[in-house]
Amino acid sequence: MRLVSLELRDWRNIEGLRLDTDARFVVLHGDNAQGKTNLLEAAWMLGTLRSFREHRPARLIRHGAEEASIKGAVDGISGRRQLEWVRGARTRKLALDDHTPQTLGDWFSVLRAILFCPEDAGLIRGEPANRRRFVDRAAFTARPAHLDVVRDYQRTLSQKSALLRSGGGRGQLGVWNDQLAVLGARLACNRQRVLDELTTPIQEVHARIAGAGAAHIEMQMRGLGHQARDENTVCERIRSAMHDATSDELRRGMVLVGPHRDDLHIRLGGRDARNYASQGQARSLVLSFKLAELVAARARGEAPLFLLDDLTSELDQGRMRRLVAVLSALDSQVWLTTTDPAWLGPLPVDSTRQMRIVDGKVARVEGG
Repeated sequence: MRLVSLELRDWRNIEGLRLDTDARFVVLHGDNAQGKTNLLEAAWMLGTLRSFREHRPARLIRHGAEEASIKGAVDGISGRRQLEWVRGARTRKLALDDHTPQTLGDWFSVLRAILFCPEDAGLIRGEPANRRRFVDRAAFTARPAHLDVVRDYQRTLSQKSALLRSGGGRGQLGVWNDQLAVLGARLACNRQRVLDELTTPIQEVHARIAGAGAAHIEMQMRGLGHQARDENTVCERIRSAMHDATSDELRRGMVLVGPHRDDLHIRLGGRDARNYASQGQARSLVLSFKLAELVAARARGEAPLFLLDDLTSELDQGRMRRLVAVLSALDSQVWLTTTDPAWLGPLPVDSTRQMRIVDGKVARVEGG
């Protein structure tokens, strides 16, 4: 997958802009608050249909405009495809080759993306919900149908939660418990499946990024789906635990059992990374996780877009140069934002396009 052009209209601080991005490395550089990340976010929106910074769609639209649009041309195994995303106060539109896609799977088969941004470094020490979303995003990138499982589980969880808050009786919980057990087992096994795929790549990538003496990484989901790969087994675990927790759930008015309470436990060199990883180690760990997703995708014959935001502030120069060496060896398109392109070190001259961004406009293009 390669995003070879990007056209924006009334997106964030950008009134109108068309970029030729047909290069292995697309480097967006310039001072802070000029719109570099807005461009990266637009590419992410095409690949995932969501923003990584904003949950309120109205804020994605340039002030004074009625709607925002993003168009992208993608080269992939099925040839060149055209994607269009439009959002306004009363407008929502997706077009794939000028037609409404029949399913979201059709859309995601054209373009998917993996993102590393400054906020990700906090995942190691943050709340369990952040790490669950982290794993779910990796599972979605690997198999977009996982999104349907997450949505179905959350919808059923909300319905059971509403029943408990309303004081519903024990007899009314059976239907919701059965549905949650089945969906929860599927969710837990999908998470375990993607972690299994990432176990070897993350060790290899982390050794290259962190440098000499890189510590061994262990990743494990903690919860009812603990290391289980069989949905029937996990389903019975969840159903049994729900039965045992019924009285407590009725008394407290909340759902106490299910993979919505699981956590990703990470150990670095045999120690709990949440408590002992340094800031630099945490950044390397999260970045290695993201790169492992890319390596696993390549093993499946896929090449998602790889997006990295504000690397100048996130990595020291040694890690940065080792990262560039890893990226150069992988056959995926990479987009980077930075205030100082020199910090990135040497990039392949014949496959790099650098663009200086000033006030939402491209001031200069180099390479490509």
